[in-house]
Amino acid sequence: MNIRLVLNFLGKLFLIEAALMLPALGVSIAYGQGDAIAFLMAIVTIAVVSLPLIFFFRSKDQQMYAREGLAVAGLGWLLMSLLGGLPLVYSGSCSFVDAFFEITSGLTTTGATIMVDIESLPNGILFWRSFTHWIGGMGVLVFTTAILPSIGGRGAHLARAESPGPTFSKLTPKLGDTAKVLYLIYFALTVVETVALLLAGLSLYDAVIHAFGTAGTGGFSNRALSVGAYNNLAVEIIIAVFMFLFGVNFAVFFKLILRDFKGAFKSQELKTYTAITVVSILLLSLSLISHYGDFLTSLRYAMFQVPTIMSTTGYATTDFNLWPSFPKMLLLLLMLFGACAGSTAGGLKMTRLVMLFKMARREIGRAFQPRKVSVVKLDGKTVPEETLSQVAILFFCHISLIIFGSLVVSLEGVTLTTAFTTSLTCLSNVGPGLEIVGPMGSFAGYSAATKVFLSILMLAGRLELYPILILFSRAAWRRG
Repeated sequence: MNIRLVLNFLGKLFLIEAALMLPALGVSIAYGQGDAIAFLMAIVTIAVVSLPLIFFFRSKDQQMYAREGLAVAGLGWLLMSLLGGLPLVYSGSCSFVDAFFEITSGLTTTGATIMVDIESLPNGILFWRSFTHWIGGMGVLVFTTAILPSIGGRGAHLARAESPGPTFSKLTPKLGDTAKVLYLIYFALTVVETVALLLAGLSLYDAVIHAFGTAGTGGFSNRALSVGAYNNLAVEIIIAVFMFLFGVNFAVFFKLILRDFKGAFKSQELKTYTAITVVSILLLSLSLISHYGDFLTSLRYAMFQVPTIMSTTGYATTDFNLWPSFPKMLLLLLMLFGACAGSTAGGLKMTRLVMLFKMARREIGRAFQPRKVSVVKLDGKTVPEETLSQVAILFFCHISLIIFGSLVVSLEGVTLTTAFTTSLTCLSNVGPGLEIVGPMGSFAGYSAATKVFLSILMLAGRLELYPILILFSRAAWRRG
């Protein structure tokens, strides 16, 4: 492990985070609610931490291998969550542990919150809280790769360590150009949604806040009742559509820009994602008729709640805690599945679900035809056995961590449903669970130790385990 290279890169990463606080500082100054000084103090603190790392830990060997990439991703996200919480601490909005939980939830686009009286917070703090969704949605390291041309070929290991999905592929020959294309698409979609929400009747501030939450599939709102506070059907439809879009692999949008319509729509993952979304909305609508009394009302809530859970955004227009058992069970399954790889969503990802289904079908077929040689194909291409093995291992680790997390949370004395959904929603980066952590609840009641554990769980879910696990590996930190 080239520790000097890792520390030097972390210094640059922290300095970028300080720069990203400037828009929130501008909002704080504009609204004059007294939180501007908190952002100034946070920026100075981060500069004091980052500048020595940049100037005193330069490395002659600039080659970044997989270990360094994983270490930068794991440490980078962990420490950025700690430093990103400083404005909340300095403004007196919450304690240090609560700030760490809140900003970890923001950067990992989880949307779980410890805030109870959200609407009493200064607008600058709420802006930063939601802006962390936008920063973390596409990826901190992908953003860094786009703006630091000096990274060069080193960026590949950083992008692989951070990007969700079983494989990582470049859209253009140069990784830096790929990062710029991704962020251009990301920015354009965010702007379009903001304009649409303005036309639907939201203020500029509210439109930007909810566009950030949708784009990053995070779900932080500046309203205690989330999107349901507006009771605006047009707003609900716009956000629902964009939640679905941000759950799509960004490679699809890139192909659409190139007018490769056939290549864009032949994706088996996209077809599966769309089919599960449509079927789930229909099933949810039918199962809620007895609860709401008519199909159209049921459809309105189902049309919003399915994409918000599948994309792991976590916005809400109603308290689904009050729904019957079947709709809640369906939502729990959607939390586990997530959306597409290469999107801003969390969860296991649709492409892994497709692979797992095909692997299961192949193994069942072998029981009847043991001599038959069969391969797993996705979009007409053979999936390497190594990739299939990695998918199976990650699925096992994901389920194991949900169970382990449930055991840890159960020490708080909560019910089995609360413990399980708390663990599931944090690891899958969804946000709301059931019962006390439901869409109208919060995570404020948990102890400091449990909040720290859940923060690590959110990071493990966003980075898909390995960058976090390497932090606890003694062998990974050896020199050489």
